[in-house]
Amino acid sequence: MGQRVSSAAGVLGVILWAAGPAAADLREQVSLQIAAAQLGTAIVAVSVRDAETGAALVAINADELLIPASNMKLLTTGAALHTLGADFAFRTRLQRDGDRLIVTGDGDPGLGDPVLLGRMAFGDRPAMDVHSYLDLWVDPVVKAGLKRVSEIVVDDRIFDRRFVHPEWPVEQLNRRYCAEVSGLNFHLNILHFYPKPGPGGRPDLDLFRPHAPWLEISNKATIRAGVHDQNNAWIARRHNTNLLTFYGNVKFPYRVPVPVTTHDMPAFFARLFAVRLIAAGVEVGNYRVADDRDPPASGQVLGPILSTPISTALVRCNRDSQNLYAECLLKRIGVAVTKEPGSWANGRAIVRLVVRERLADRNLAANIDVSDGSGLSRANRVAAATLTAWLNTFHYDEELGPIFIDSLARAGATGTLARRFANVNLHGAVVQAKSGYIRAVSCLSGYVTMADGGRRSFSILINDLHEPDSVGKAKKVQEEIVAAIALDMVAAGAQLARP
Repeated sequence: MGQRVSSAAGVLGVILWAAGPAAADLREQVSLQIAAAQLGTAIVAVSVRDAETGAALVAINADELLIPASNMKLLTTGAALHTLGADFAFRTRLQRDGDRLIVTGDGDPGLGDPVLLGRMAFGDRPAMDVHSYLDLWVDPVVKAGLKRVSEIVVDDRIFDRRFVHPEWPVEQLNRRYCAEVSGLNFHLNILHFYPKPGPGGRPDLDLFRPHAPWLEISNKATIRAGVHDQNNAWIARRHNTNLLTFYGNVKFPYRVPVPVTTHDMPAFFARLFAVRLIAAGVEVGNYRVADDRDPPASGQVLGPILSTPISTALVRCNRDSQNLYAECLLKRIGVAVTKEPGSWANGRAIVRLVVRERLADRNLAANIDVSDGSGLSRANRVAAATLTAWLNTFHYDEELGPIFIDSLARAGATGTLARRFANVNLHGAVVQAKSGYIRAVSCLSGYVTMADGGRRSFSILINDLHEPDSVGKAKKVQEEIVAAIALDMVAAGAQLARP
């Protein structure tokens, strides 16, 4: 892994050039903005570095270990790109072994991802749904002449079977951002329901994807249509089961899905694939998940190998802030290095190792505590100064840097930043960054790049936001700080241009 670190990137952690008057003015401006934000007892850490020189231009509580929320994804995705390489792709395959079918998972979070399916075009079809996607494997089985399959085996052993991180909030495990993590993921490990008013005072719940007719669903929702009634349906899932209960009200048919997470996707997928094959006229004797006695799959590959490039995974992780992608990347690098099933334990060990390799400054490299890959865990800690030094290593990395930086959301344009910076003057700068939020935490880290190619990295970590509307205030001051960075870069450029 160390061979991927350029000599320029390696010295970023130790080169701290003396800051000039412009940097001093920027520090003062940022301090004034933080004071004016009236964030109460919140802790604010700010680090700003020149990407070219590594100079620390602003350092306010920059070495303090704080909860990064989704800014943790910057470490996870960077470590994954560093470890797996720019050409890596997740690859899931179906093989025929006599009258048996084996599905071998690769931990791919993109398998059946409804957002990616919406972008797929095959022939004259503009997009795919989850069921036509499954048919990419069902059709080859039928064409191969298999009238009966003795068993379907889903081999998910590339990852451990610890589906849920111990630090995740148990009361939120039914929500899409808490989707389970497994060696065979499908449809983001989420069901999408499209309820509509039905007979008998209850909604019609028949339309959902992927369709799993065996599910037990308790319908306690209503279909009230009064003036003050609204669509507010939600779904509870009993922990460690797929027993679902519908609550809330359905006034109008849902066009945007009501999501709920699934439990044990490898077993769920085995049954789902069996149901699709049976519907296509193929008899299925049994379906199950692989156990320790099963050898690695062998035999003829049927249908396409379903693949998600790492560049796509990084975009879904950073730009769209999909937690499942981060956790799968974390566990996948654990596999790549240890050759053992991917786990949170070996994945976070590799993140720490890569951070040490890319940052020459051992103090900066030590300023992280890794718990999970997505930042959902409140046990993650990182220093703002470490994040900006980390970001700078990708500015210098000619091979990996463009992929990493392009995966970030762009202020006012894409991903989680599409609706931010609407009324902020960025002075011609392009801002590419990762936002982050969990309870009482708001963070923003990334790059400010000017038209002349000048670039600075920044990290703004804010914790302990307990005052009313403090999260809104935190986001506002983050945007003001970024605008101040851009304005300072304009002023510095003008100063250099003077004869």
